[in-house]
Amino acid sequence: MTHLSPRHRLQPRLPGPLFSALVVFALSFGAAAALAAAAPAWSPADARWPAPVRPPAGAPNVLVVLWDDVGFGQFGCYGSPLATPVVDRLAAGGLRYSNFHVNSVCSPTRAALLTGRNAHAVGVGHIGEYANGARNNLGAPHLAAGTIADYLRAGGYATAAFGKWHLAPMSELNASADAAYWPTGRGFDHFYGFMGGDMSQFAPEIYSGRERVLPQATRPDATAPYFMDADLCDRTIAFMAQHRATAPERPFFAYLSLGAGHAPHHAPPDLLAKWRGRFDAGWDVYREQTLARQIELGLVPRGTVLPPANPGVKPWAALSPEERRVFARYYESFAACMESADRELGRVIAWLERTGQLRDTLILVLSDNGASPEGGPEGIWNEMRLFAANKPGVFAGGAERVDQLGGPLTYPTYPIGWTQAGNTPFRRTKGSVHEGGIRVPLIAHWPAKIGAAGEIRGQFHHVVDLLPTLLEAAQIPAPPTLAGRPQLPLAGNSLAYTWPKEGAAAPGRRETQYFEIHGHRALWHRGWKAVTFHESGRPYEQDRWELYHLDADPTESRDLARERPEQLAALLALWEREAAANEVYPLDDRRAGPRDMIRPAWNGDRTRVVYVPPVAGLHKFTALERRDRSMKITARLAAGGDGVVLAHGGRFAGYALYVRDGRPVFHYNYAGEQRTTVTSAEPLPPGPSTVEVDFQLAPAGGAEVVLRLDGRETGRGRVPEAMSGNISHETLDIGADYYTPVSEDYTPPFAFRGSILDVTVETTPLVR
Repeated sequence: MTHLSPRHRLQPRLPGPLFSALVVFALSFGAAAALAAAAPAWSPADARWPAPVRPPAGAPNVLVVLWDDVGFGQFGCYGSPLATPVVDRLAAGGLRYSNFHVNSVCSPTRAALLTGRNAHAVGVGHIGEYANGARNNLGAPHLAAGTIADYLRAGGYATAAFGKWHLAPMSELNASADAAYWPTGRGFDHFYGFMGGDMSQFAPEIYSGRERVLPQATRPDATAPYFMDADLCDRTIAFMAQHRATAPERPFFAYLSLGAGHAPHHAPPDLLAKWRGRFDAGWDVYREQTLARQIELGLVPRGTVLPPANPGVKPWAALSPEERRVFARYYESFAACMESADRELGRVIAWLERTGQLRDTLILVLSDNGASPEGGPEGIWNEMRLFAANKPGVFAGGAERVDQLGGPLTYPTYPIGWTQAGNTPFRRTKGSVHEGGIRVPLIAHWPAKIGAAGEIRGQFHHVVDLLPTLLEAAQIPAPPTLAGRPQLPLAGNSLAYTWPKEGAAAPGRRETQYFEIHGHRALWHRGWKAVTFHESGRPYEQDRWELYHLDADPTESRDLARERPEQLAALLALWEREAAANEVYPLDDRRAGPRDMIRPAWNGDRTRVVYVPPVAGLHKFTALERRDRSMKITARLAAGGDGVVLAHGGRFAGYALYVRDGRPVFHYNYAGEQRTTVTSAEPLPPGPSTVEVDFQLAPAGGAEVVLRLDGRETGRGRVPEAMSGNISHETLDIGADYYTPVSEDYTPPFAFRGSILDVTVETTPLVR
């Protein structure tokens, strides 16, 4: 008897095609009958499936445009000779605020803007690079502080962020990071931009969501030169266009955080050429002429005087002809950078106008702090020189590179004389709490609601007021809980009361605001201000407090501390109250410098890591800590070939191990100025091999380098000076070098053509 398998026993003796047709018919008929008999699993009326949230009628689109390091006197509509016609047009169709304040460095301002709370209270007392573990300085806003994006998205808005974020702890800039520290974890549906403090306009490290975008992918048109702010504006327009095509009934919130005018002051060649010779008269003339225009515009009262020069700023006439030539060129680069960003922003505004949405879009334009002093007395052609322990009094190199300033071979920032001019008419700079660091432009443009086009508002406002303003415009509340977390109370007050025609005469609604950075402290209360400039390391009780009546003396030119001690004492008591309420203590006056940058504890104790490909794009604070340390690199290769084995950094500082013409090469780039190359005397063998680099810091400075191949010394060299405090702003990559090249001996990515098993990096323990 034949035994059939179950499959054979069940198979009927029918012709295959006929059987298949009958089966399909039966199944179709049965499925249709079953579907007709079954109750629907879901219907739009089913309360278990929430209906989409719709914003109230009249809720505007929102576009927040945040510039970086732009002082009070650096937009044309604020008296500057710089060309910012798009920003000026928005001001002419909206309102300019002449008494608007922010925090003195970028991250605290961004945290306060997005959360509507004071920066210390939400854990961002400083930038992420300086996060010290105290509750007021964690590098990212507490989750108990919802963002504008959180609230607007909950109210039915589509949300997107483009450009600079700088609100994540440095330890979280990696693939395993908690999403809560990234824009897409803080209420934004989309993010396209960069996570750190500044970025090259020509070769930026860009993320889409939380995925790093390789440089090639940021260049959709290979025939056109890439420029980051243009890319950011392209992406903003694309978001708005896609949104309009798919969900036109919903408003959007776009947060556009430009790279300009932070260093590097890059610009396209046509604009660099346009500004040649335009600042030869110098910063003193700029300052005087800008103040005259500001008085004429009504931005400051008649009788306003310029305060004395900031410490370290020489009169333009006291400079040598060579200094004047080079220093003017630095500001030409900045002017071109500003005009370039304004031009790109113009495409965003033009798209809104072309699609009929400009009238119903609330646009806010502002800066995150005053103009920056990071260029020092002479300017810096390469920002990485800040970490190069340069000798005092050495000309910063701009003279030799004057024709390259603003282009891709430089990473420039201007001298402090231009910082002072950019903050006209105020005292001091970014990083202090005198008015030059904290009073910046703010423009509000919303034709449907702001009926006082071109006017100025002089009430005191602070960046924490912007979130309440946007919520009032959108008619959306800030709930006491968000995602199940109780929320901190908002610190700001909406400034929408200033929008009507009669808003110019409306009394201000803020009475008190504190400021603190690096131990510098200030307290504004009803037009009076107490302020102290703190020297790092000096006991706080030795600080001398100044007193100004800003309503009559906006430039802090007449110190009334001795004349009105009771007034000063009252303000200091208010300072203590506000400091306690906003968790300002403990104060921390440490700053970046050759050897005193705060090192994150999570990374500082590791001394060995094995990188197994593929590894690329490691941020400077997630790669193994190597600042001020000796190190050993061991690369195990399965097969040889030309290309980069390990690269950390780029054109402006870093080091790389690569293979050129079959021979291992180690290259050390000291701030783009001193370059040391050690080449193996022997080529790689045909099969597996091990390449070692022994980099030992020398007591007298610099380092000794030994290159080994399969245990044999095949090269030796000396690095005259080693980077201190920071190796590079660019990433660590295994098997390639993205963005800019550490060595001009190759063109990125110069991918390794052999096979890498792993690369081990070992460092000496840090001496604390």
